[in-house]
Amino acid sequence: MVEEIEEWYEEELLIFETHMDNKDYSVHTMKNYLRDVRLFLSYVNRKTENPKSLEEIRKMDITLFLNYLKNKKGNSAGTRNYRLMAIRAFYKCLIEYELVTFNPTDGIERAKEQKNPLPTYLEKDELKVFFDQINKVSKKMYVKRNKVIIGLMAFCGLRVDEVHLLNKSSINHTQRGIIVRGKGNKTRYIPLPKDLYHVITEYIDHHREYGLEGHKDALFLSRFGKRLSVRRIQSITESICKSLYKQGEYEEWKEKKLSSHKLRHSFATILIQQGYDIRTVQELLGHSNLNTTQRYTHVTDAAKQKVMDEMEIDVF
Repeated sequence: MVEEIEEWYEEELLIFETHMDNKDYSVHTMKNYLRDVRLFLSYVNRKTENPKSLEEIRKMDITLFLNYLKNKKGNSAGTRNYRLMAIRAFYKCLIEYELVTFNPTDGIERAKEQKNPLPTYLEKDELKVFFDQINKVSKKMYVKRNKVIIGLMAFCGLRVDEVHLLNKSSINHTQRGIIVRGKGNKTRYIPLPKDLYHVITEYIDHHREYGLEGHKDALFLSRFGKRLSVRRIQSITESICKSLYKQGEYEEWKEKKLSSHKLRHSFATILIQQGYDIRTVQELLGHSNLNTTQRYTHVTDAAKQKVMDEMEIDVF
């Protein structure tokens, strides 16, 4: 069915991809939106031998697809909403280019998501344990590289995509900082902690692989000399987590559902807990909306509550 979908809707999918690229969608978003649209097109064509016209698709088809995702695929409300957003963007694009006349997602409400304002994160002492584990799970030749990667997420708050896109030329050696390309192709400058800067320069000078043509400026390289993929960066974190989970004293960390992105959460939370200005934190994280950054202030409130709950008072 995958090959048929690519053939039947080749023009529409190409236009959608080009449209997103022109609007500077991140590579990650483009990949996921195209995946979700293909999944939807496969669903509506599951019982047909000939392609269903995109103009024929109705709101009922969208509703049945969302129900399929919930009851057959076990998708959470958040995942279903994201996939609805992808289909909605797809049809908005097709309307703009006059390939269809209406958007069947209009009027379909998002599923109600369970609110969870408290991001999970690691405390400073837990981050040290996590960081020390790199030596145990990494091949000797990649220890320094992996320490830099984890350090950039845990102590500078970089997203996985941002780590993936870093170049040697991203580093400002005069000011001891890096230029990061984030969501929407927006760039921001992040000063590097002194120790992390020294580790990065040591990695570049003594441990970095040789880059192939087209990858020579990439900061992180695979053993094949190509820019390290997003998936490979994520797998470095996953291997550390698996190693920790096997150790009895850290088994409870499974509940935190640790990931590369949780290292970014940890960076933001620690800054807020230490009393740094929230707008400074917003700039460091590259949040366009202050409300996104304010999620981390709730963790501070929870920490305050914990202190007060544990306080013993003998005077009453």
